[in-house]
This record gives sequence, structure tokens and C-alpha cells, in this order.
Amino acid sequence: MKKSVELYEIIRLIRPVHRRLARAVEAKLNGTGVTVGMRAVMEVLDETGPISVPDTARALFLARQQIQLLMNALEEGAFVERRPNPAHKRSPLFALSDRGRSVFGEIRAAENDEIEMICETFTAQDLRSSQRVLCAMLDHFAEYEDDPDRPRPF
Repeated sequence: MKKSVELYEIIRLIRPVHRRLARAVEAKLNGTGVTVGMRAVMEVLDETGPISVPDTARALFLARQQIQLLMNALEEGAFVERRPNPAHKRSPLFALSDRGRSVFGEIRAAENDEIEMICETFTAQDLRSSQRVLCAMLDHFAEYEDDPDRPRPF
């Protein structure tokens, strides 16, 4: 089979895989008080440490307003704490609270169990190849990525 046909089949699988992953994550979050969107923000906070809403939006390539709503929900649930931002008076930094770190750690541990199970299906080479293909596609189509602060019209 032609390589372009093989690649197109991978592209066609991305959307249903993404949807099923989102549903699986959502199911695992049941009872935590965390939504899929909140979980994504918590992951950024876990990786970066204290960060502003605009910087979080850029990291996730989402609109700042969407991230502000998620951050508000996280703050209301005591998963994050607001800190002063020395670089900007009106844009505070947010960091995971002790509760947020604990809950996110539990979420990641449950996810890791699931990931470990499916990893048994693949060789290390399978995973490296898949990652290489997806990274190459991200790079190739990078010009179509919008700045979340200034989205382009279709």
C-alpha cells in the first residue's frame, strides 16, 4: 500500500482515538471534582509551576477566556492558589495547591495504570515510530496553528 494512503489512515484514526481518550479520562475523573479541561490545566501547572492564565492558554492553544473559566473552577475547588505576579500586576500566577497536587497525583497514577496495560501491546520501536510520525505531522502543519490570543478567520 502507498505510504500516503497509510498516513491518511492514521490521520483518520486521530479523531476517534482522541474522543475515546477524552471519554476514558472523563470516566476516570468521576468523583474527583475535576473535569477534563480542569485536568489539562492542572497538568500544565504540574509541569511548569506557577503560571498566568494567558501563558496557560498559550501552552494549551486555547482562548484565554476558556482557561480563565477553568482556572476559576479550579480555584473554587481549592485545587489551585493565586499568587502575585511580579511581571504583571493584573495577571496573577496560579499554582497547584497541596490539595491540587494530591488529587492530580492520584489522577496521574490511575492513568499510568491504564497506560501500562496498553503498553504491553507495543514494542519500544512501535512507540518511537508513532511519536516520530505524529511530531512530523505537527511540524508539517504548524503554519495552520492559530495564536489563541489572535485566532485567524477560516
